[in-house]
Amino acid sequence: MFEANTTNFVFEPGKLTILLDGGAGSSGKGKLGAFVTEHANNWQFCCNAFMPNAGHWVKDDHGKEYFYQTLNSCAYQPHYEKMFLGPGTIIELPALQREVEENEIEPHRLGISPVCAILQDQDSAFERGEVDLDGNELPIRGDGTMKHGSTCHGVGAALARRRLRRPDVKLARDVPELAQYLCDVPREIMDRLDRGQAGFLEIAQGFQLSYLLPEFYPFCTSRNCTVAAGLDDMMLPPCYAGNVLLNYRTFPIRTSNYKYIAKERHEAIEVGAHLTWSQVQLFEKLGLEYEKYEGNSGPGYPDQEEVEWDTITKDSGSLDPIMEMASVTKLPRRAFTFSRRSVEESIRHNRTDGRTFISVNFVNYVDAGLLGDRGHGWNESSRTQIRDWCRRNIPTENGELTFLGTGPRTDDFILV
Repeated sequence: MFEANTTNFVFEPGKLTILLDGGAGSSGKGKLGAFVTEHANNWQFCCNAFMPNAGHWVKDDHGKEYFYQTLNSCAYQPHYEKMFLGPGTIIELPALQREVEENEIEPHRLGISPVCAILQDQDSAFERGEVDLDGNELPIRGDGTMKHGSTCHGVGAALARRRLRRPDVKLARDVPELAQYLCDVPREIMDRLDRGQAGFLEIAQGFQLSYLLPEFYPFCTSRNCTVAAGLDDMMLPPCYAGNVLLNYRTFPIRTSNYKYIAKERHEAIEVGAHLTWSQVQLFEKLGLEYEKYEGNSGPGYPDQEEVEWDTITKDSGSLDPIMEMASVTKLPRRAFTFSRRSVEESIRHNRTDGRTFISVNFVNYVDAGLLGDRGHGWNESSRTQIRDWCRRNIPTENGELTFLGTGPRTDDFILV
């Protein structure tokens, strides 16, 4: 249905097209990234500075699924020349190795900055409250970063370790198996842009999780999620910032308030393994012990209210229950009503000299009849409900409503 040049309009020679989430993450921006790159033939390279506490899924039009914590959402596509991991990246080695193998990335198509930090076991143990920053076991277990809704993956500790220039920091240049990928990432990217190539920069998580937003601190991640911060993590100057893709979802989410820690069957000794929601249910069924930590993953904007998944299911008209689990922790997400203010603020904080294209995913949560719908424009009467929803909720004074995501597959989009 969509031609090879359908999304050429989002890319410009000599510029980076930048994709980010306008909310608190998990808005389907990986799907949008895969869609715009797959259906454009005027871009040459992609880049990111991801951290493995966030992950995104891509399901192609044949139903094959890809899960990324390190590589760009277009990693599975064959036509880009090279992918770059910028200096601000934190790498979890097993995740990187899995993604490289699954996507069959040849060494010459991947460039990694030598100063990318490598996640270590002591980083996640620190965030779980088990050890201090030096890795020394604590006599009394603390809460770590759990109470603020952290995934406790360890990236905040790894980021701090690198910024403090600690001797125990581990960088990409310290890992022999990464030697074949190491290069001067910022220089290579600038050289490509100066030659007139077009690039694609993805920013992880969501604007609302930026750690310097006063209304959400400390319920945030360990860095800012903005165009400016994304360029800084890539060590690139602002002159290369082009068009911006701001992605939202009809019912924004935050991660669960809870974390679960497993215990030995016969001893009250914490083993520090985080349980998925399905494991918690299994432990309860078998009568095994675990500890439940209740924290707070943060509020929404003043114009939002928390909403139950059962209510979303009923109001959408869906015959199947709607429920979401986090990509990394596998715990049920919290859902909120939409915030017009979030759109206004995220656009204002992420403006460039280029155009701002707005995308809204999960429109089938408003009208289940739209599930899997594709095409162009508002022509069909079945789209009346979502058209009215967009008019009420999406301000377009400084942005262009362009994409409506209708389902999980890459091509499940309506182009407005």
